[in-house]
Amino acid sequence: MKKSIISMERVKRVISELNPIDDLIFRKLAESRAFCEEILREFMQDPELEVIENYSQYSITNLERKSVILDAYCILKDGKRVDIEVQNLNDINHQKRVRYYSSVLTTNLVEKGSDFNSVPDICMIYICNFDLFKANKSLYTVKRSIDGINIKLDNGLEEKYISANINDGSSLSELMEVFTKSEFYSSKFPVISEMKYRLKYGEKGEGMTEALKELYEDLRKEVDVVELDRARESGIVSTLVSLVKDGILSIDEAAKRAKMSVDKFEKYVK
Repeated sequence: MKKSIISMERVKRVISELNPIDDLIFRKLAESRAFCEEILREFMQDPELEVIENYSQYSITNLERKSVILDAYCILKDGKRVDIEVQNLNDINHQKRVRYYSSVLTTNLVEKGSDFNSVPDICMIYICNFDLFKANKSLYTVKRSIDGINIKLDNGLEEKYISANINDGSSLSELMEVFTKSEFYSSKFPVISEMKYRLKYGEKGEGMTEALKELYEDLRKEVDVVELDRARESGIVSTLVSLVKDGILSIDEAAKRAKMSVDKFEKYVK
């Protein structure tokens, strides 16, 4: 297919229909410490929580094994590390993905020769645009205990699964509406609401923010009009790229499912 020329207005329209639950928008928002701090205060129910460092698309390279890219990685004031992942489609083994990501992150943080007391606490937050456990809950917190005995265990790993599609009237559900609904904003969450609007529409609806310009250039270089609409409507391209990076699909198979050449699909992976 011949490469189409995408107008700035066309790309801005597509971006206006994306939301923080979409990887393209989330990774830009996650560059902001204030954004990470605001959403983590809600996720972890701690209004005093402080983020001292944050990274978007944080890569952990493993030369001998499977490498990972964390959607958002934060270091809290109390030393806890947090990985935030957003997932639109229910098409992989999510719990094993969380298990692997937490183990790779732990291994990356522990220095050679150190004792186990130095292993940092980690919280894995998995935001799903579906109800992973089908119990109609907006938040699932995994806790360890001994079967048949009222003893709770804590090995420093915390797992939280958030259902972005469940509205139970909670403050968390309101935040998830900001994540998933194009024209929904909330005074309870001013940072994400303002950033979402500015990223999608520019300053006061006029002009383009630097982040929006970056999104425009990324899309303009890589995607033609037909593929852009398909990516927006079904998330197929970004999903297939994730499956390739997770080692679930080969590039050849992913390119076939995306109905494009291997060379063209490799551009998305890179």
